[in-house]
Order: sequence, then C-alpha cells, then structure tokens
Amino acid sequence: MPGNVIVLKFGSSVLQSRADLPQAVHEIYRWIRLQYRVVAVVSAFAGETDRLLETVTDYRDANPEAIARVVATGEEVATAFLALELDRFGIPAQVLDPSQIQLIAETNSNDTEPVCADTAKIEGVLNHGRVAVIPGFVARDRQGRVALFGRGGSDLSALFLAKQLGARCRLIKDVDGIYDSDPAARCNARRFSEISFSEALAVAGKVVQPKAIAFGRKTGVQFEVAALGEDHSTLVGASRSQLSPKLDKRAPLRIGLLGLGTVGLGVFQELWKHPDRFEVTAIAVRHPELHVDHAPRHLITGDCWEVIEEADVVVELIGGSNPAGDVVRAALAAGKPVVTANKLLLADDARLSSHRQLRYSAAVGGAVPALEAVRALADDGRIVALSGVLNGTCNYMLDRIAAGCSWEQALAEAQTHGFAEQDPTADISGSDTVCKLRLLARQAFPDIHVHEVQATGIDAIDPDWVRAAAETGKRARLVGWARLANGRVHLEVRPQLVDSSHAFAQIRNEENCLVIDTASSQHVWTGRGAGRWPTTAAVMADLFDLSRAYRAASVESCAASHQSHPFAKRQRKDRAPNLQCHPFGNAQEKDRAPDPQLQATACELRVANRTAPATLEELGFDPREPVHSPYLVQLATDHWPLTTASGGAA
Repeated sequence: MPGNVIVLKFGSSVLQSRADLPQAVHEIYRWIRLQYRVVAVVSAFAGETDRLLETVTDYRDANPEAIARVVATGEEVATAFLALELDRFGIPAQVLDPSQIQLIAETNSNDTEPVCADTAKIEGVLNHGRVAVIPGFVARDRQGRVALFGRGGSDLSALFLAKQLGARCRLIKDVDGIYDSDPAARCNARRFSEISFSEALAVAGKVVQPKAIAFGRKTGVQFEVAALGEDHSTLVGASRSQLSPKLDKRAPLRIGLLGLGTVGLGVFQELWKHPDRFEVTAIAVRHPELHVDHAPRHLITGDCWEVIEEADVVVELIGGSNPAGDVVRAALAAGKPVVTANKLLLADDARLSSHRQLRYSAAVGGAVPALEAVRALADDGRIVALSGVLNGTCNYMLDRIAAGCSWEQALAEAQTHGFAEQDPTADISGSDTVCKLRLLARQAFPDIHVHEVQATGIDAIDPDWVRAAAETGKRARLVGWARLANGRVHLEVRPQLVDSSHAFAQIRNEENCLVIDTASSQHVWTGRGAGRWPTTAAVMADLFDLSRAYRAASVESCAASHQSHPFAKRQRKDRAPNLQCHPFGNAQEKDRAPDPQLQATACELRVANRTAPATLEELGFDPREPVHSPYLVQLATDHWPLTTASGGAA
C-alpha cells in the first residue's frame, strides 16, 4: 500500500441522504487511485442532528452525556451506511468508533475539544488496505463518557486526526472552496485559491467550523476546502491570501455508451446521478427492444457509429474483439477519448493499450486500482515481479467448492450473482487472468516484451483436492505471476495452494488480490474484482478524471489545440444517412455478419466533415506498427492520407 494518508471529511451538505453515498465512494476511490490511504470522517445526514435533538426536548435538565449519546447516533448511522456502500462498490473499509481509536475530549460537554488519540488502530486498518471510516463530531472523555465537538464539529475531528496522523486534510463541502462573499448571493463572488487562517476566521465561518480554523492556526495544520470531484480547492493556512481567476462553467461532458449489460447498466445509473458533469447522448445495444425499461427510449440505438458521432467520450462495455475493436479504434481516430473494460481487446493489441486517449482501469482488478498501483511503482523501475488472484469468478468458485459445493453448482451460483458470463470459458481456462497479466506486465516492464506464457485454469480441477486443502487450513487459488528474469518477462497462471496466513488466502469469494514485489519491499492491494459495482467504480473513476480534465481546459487552450485536444470542438449533429450497416446489425439482419466495406463507408460519411490529424502520432498510434482495423485502413486510404512525423507514408 502507498504511504501517504489523506483525511477526507464528508459533511451533511454533501451527504444529505443515503442517495448521496455513491458520490462519497467515488471521491474516496479517486484518492485511492492516487496512491493515498484514506480516512473518511463522516457527519450525520442532513437534518438528522436537528431531528435527534427534537426527540430529547421533553427531557428537562437531562444528563448532557445521555443527550450526546442520542445525538451521536446520527453520525453512527451515516458512518455505517458509508461502509456498506464502499463494500458494495468493492472497496474494503472498516468503521472505527471513538472508543476504538481512543479519541479523548477535554471535557464531557457537548461543545468540547479533542486532546489526544491513539492512531495505531487507524494505521493498522490502513496498512491492511482498508478505508478507515470514522464518525465525526464525537469523542469520549477520560471516563469514557460520550462528548461532542459542537455544531460543525466533524471539521474539527478531521483536522485533529490529520494532525495526529501527519496526513493531508480535505474538507468536502457543497461549494468548491472559500469565497470572498456568498457565491449564492453574488454572481461576482471570487474563490480564494489560498487564504490565511486569520482571514478564513473572518469570512469562512459559514463554511468551516470556526473552532476548526482556530485549531489549524494554533497547531499550524493546513487544510483544503473543496467540492466533490474537483481538483481546485482553497488552501487554508497560507502565509497570504490569494484569489483565483474566475472559472467559466463548463457544459456536461457528453458520453456515448456502448453496451447496457451488467456493467453498462451500472455505469449508466451512476452517470445519470451527475447531470452537471455528464450527459448521456446515446446508448448502443445489440437488441434495443430488450432495454426499453433500462434507459430513456430516445437514447437507445442499435447504431454504434451514431454513439461515436454524438459523444465527447465513448465508453465501450460490449466486450470481445468484434465489433468493439473497430468501434474503439474509430473513436480514437476521430479524436475521442475512450473508456473501456475490455481486457481481451487490449491484451491482444499492445499498440492500442498504449494509446494516450484510452483509459482502461476497469480491465484489471475491478475495484482494485491495479494498473495505477503498478504504474506508480514502475516509474522508478523498481518492480521485479508481481503476482495476483485476478479472477473473481474463479476465486468465488474455489471458495464455494471448499465449502462443499459441486463444481457445477459453484459455477451456477457465480453466474446467478453476475460474477461469471453464461460462457465462462475465458474465466475458468485461465485466459482471462493471462490477459490481465499482460496489461499489468506492460506497465511494470514497459521496455520488455513478454516472452513466455504458461496457463492452466480451474476447468479440470479436482474438487476433492480443494476441499482437502481447506480442511488443513490451506486455500486453493488461481494465481498469476509476471516475473522479470534475465531480461525476459515470464507469465504463468495455475491453481496453487496457499497457507492461511498468505494474502491470497485472506480474500474471499469474488475478491482480488495483487502483490507487487520491488527490490526492497512488497505492496499488497485487495478489493472486489467482479460484479457490476466494482467494475462500475473503476469505469466511473476514469470518467471523473476525464471530466476534471475537460472542466479544467480553458476555452483558449481548446481553440489553440484544434482537433488534437482530447476535448476539442464537438462533432456536428447532422447525421450521415443510416446505411443499416452498424456492427450490431438491425432487426432484420440480427444473424448476418457485418459487411466491413459498408461499415467503413458509413464511418467515412460520418467523419467526412472533420479536419483530420496530419500524422499517426497525432492519432496516438505508433507509426511503426500496422493498422489492424480494415475500417481504419479504409479511412486512412480514402480520407486521411496519413504520414509519419518524418514525412514517410504511414
């Protein structure tokens, strides 16, 4: 796990109800992908503290500690639900209450201050790869009685814990920083990029608890105030205050979605919750008539090219090589960033997987940020080997077999839960794990090609062997390795027995585990690797990254970079004639193979009005490698006479 720690505080302004919990999950996962260990400090849902106070108004001269216990249940409930939501998205988490971390308050009043905390428990949770979820606002006095930090006290909890942990601290609010006046009342209000403690005390009292600001000034703990999902923030505690340039409000990023299956539907549902950031323009499916209840009818189409035409970003979740490969390459050639979970397509094409506008975190590990972890360690060239349990389907089946299920029953259960496809061959044969290993190995050893691959799956595994191992405390796992030896990369996948103390034995069911070995240390990552929501979390993380890049790009930079910018001029909405030749076919031709020549013509018509990049390098492809797609070959020949940077023919 990474060494940096960040404390994220989620207040009632952003967690107004349980419906807002996925937004907190996406924010937490964002920082995990950035190699931070995360502590989440959580307030009660909006209005809950007031409601709880109303319930005790009839108790005159009540014991303050009894009132504090009632009020503190608001934070306890919100914290528990956030942990449940993190688990649903496949992110390991553990709730820690004030007693467990010995968060001690100065007195047992309901407006006290913290004095000490035992951070060893928090560090232990973080070191095991889990998010530490802690209720804000609440502590214990030295006699163990419940005490509160007053209104807005979760801000103080977060700052105090950040001080104790030596961590970065970010207070997540419903505004993107501290302003010189109320931005809701004044359209010309300006945000501070940095602000001193003194000035923050003067202008930020409605945004940040004044006690928290005073604590920061007293202890020298700087902190950030930011909105969900934003890069920019206000740094509180700077030596001098500084206002930031006014940011233009950007239109939502237009998303074209290919596929509305298990993962596609999850992604669509999450996109729909963020209308300020994303606009779904079209959804391509093989059989539109089967999805009329899953999304608005006007968005559903059977035409993949229509999806590309309308979108700023294309999300490919149909899987396989055909037609996915041609659609992905056409989108990239048209200058559109692509997000995909298609490990098979990328593993087969090293050139495509290195395209600078292609993002595919969801292709490996589900909610385990495997590719990000490998990239971070590979920057220094320190990785010597990596290994992992990288197929949630196989892991689920092996655990069910160990529990007494037959092989067939274990597979049927995996399919019922959405962990296995109806055709599970890729999973159980080990080829799915090989694909993921290839992608990881390219990141770990970017200058070395894979030379040897050996793969044995669980399709011929003996259930009695699995059960006998479980009786002795061992676990059967399908393990993949990528090793660097003598300048060569070797990949191997096979079933293996591991001791109960091994990291691979600690995971259960559809969970994944990645172990990265460097010359001096070992790094372990765990999380759910299969199912709708873990994969959705990874796809959405890539989309949030693109959204932040899009929102940060100024109008001037977009104009200057023309079509080479990933968020350049949007495509024209006037459509080419529908030639009924899209990759999914049409209602009358469901079983007919698509005609490559007709598909190329349809794509040509749709990009005929576009200014083409001048070189293959500008398209993001290596000019030394052949262009595999016949559709792109046709485009290059008829409309885009591409050349290499040196002037040679592409």
